This record gives sequence, C-alpha cells and structure tokens, in this order.
Amino acid sequence: MKKLSLCLLFLSIALISFSFATNPARKSPTRALSRSLDFPVAGKRSNIKGFWGDSRDGGRRLHKGIDIYARKGTPVVAVCDGVIVNKDHTPIGGNTLWLKSASHPWTAYYAHLDRQLVREGQHVRKGQVIGTVGNTGNARHMPSHLHFGISPGSGWLNPMPYVKYSPKVTVAKMPAKKKAVAKNSRRAKRHSRR
Repeated sequence: MKKLSLCLLFLSIALISFSFATNPARKSPTRALSRSLDFPVAGKRSNIKGFWGDSRDGGRRLHKGIDIYARKGTPVVAVCDGVIVNKDHTPIGGNTLWLKSASHPWTAYYAHLDRQLVREGQHVRKGQVIGTVGNTGNARHMPSHLHFGISPGSGWLNPMPYVKYSPKVTVAKMPAKKKAVAKNSRRAKRHSRR
C-alpha cells in the first residue's frame, strides 16, 4: 500500500510538472502575431527560397534568416512600427537596416538592399517603404533578394513564423533611380539644339 501511494505521488508530480513544461512565452509566434506584421517585401511577386538553418559557405555556417527573392528595386517595407537603429554597409550584408520594434522585444534585420530609403534614428510605420531589394554585399553575384532576420538582442530567431501569415502590402511604384534623370537630360539637350 505504501509503495502504491508513493508511486501515485510520483505520477501526480510528473503530470503536474509536464503540464508546465511548455512555457507559453517561449513558444514560436502565434498566427495572430504573424498576421499583425507586414511581409517585408511589398507586392505579390516574391518568393522565399533561402530558409533558416540552410548550409552556407560550404557548411561552415548556418543561415540565420530567410531569403526573399524579388526583382531588383522591389520595395521593402517595415514589418512593424519602430525606429531604424542602424543603417550600414557591410562586406557580408551589403546595404543593411536594423528596425527596432516599438511593440515587440526584437529587432528586424534587412540585408542586401539596393537602396536604403530611411536614416538612422528615423521612426517608421508598419508598411512604410524603407528600402529596395538588391544584391549587395556577399550576394553581388546572386539574384536580387532580401535577407530578413530577427534578433532578440543576442543571437537570432527563425523569422519564418513571424512572417508566414503576414499580409503582403501593395505600394505605389517606386520612382526611377537615375535613369529618369538621364532621359530627361538627354531630352533637354535635344530640345536645346533646336
């Protein structure tokens, strides 16, 4: 009888401890959180082709983000409200932006941008265009894409659960870079010769 009650005691302790084993704060983001964020590349013509944990540099490192492929110049948007805490150009990430979320305990990382359209310290709104897709840094010989990552401060989190259900936003067409200026100046020269 004593053994049976002791066994039941251990069984009940085990059941109670297993019920607390999954900490809700440590679970991956919910579908509701994902839907509350915007997908980082605007428009409908983008595809995720590089995934978290993929092998990089011949297996020497693992991919700490996702790669979203789209045409060069496709608008990149803020996934949430926040502030641009870093705008840089690095050998690996190329043109990069770091967006500190105003309501979440993490920072979003955008790399390989063609253009950075915000300044460090600037407050941005969810869906605001902050840059354009490119292939800068160590992606210069690859098709244009956005490397997107999420950092809670130390290390990295798999960003896929954060954007998996996020709506893709549509933005107005981006103004031409310098081609329009060149066309206008040629046109102006032609008209000035007449």
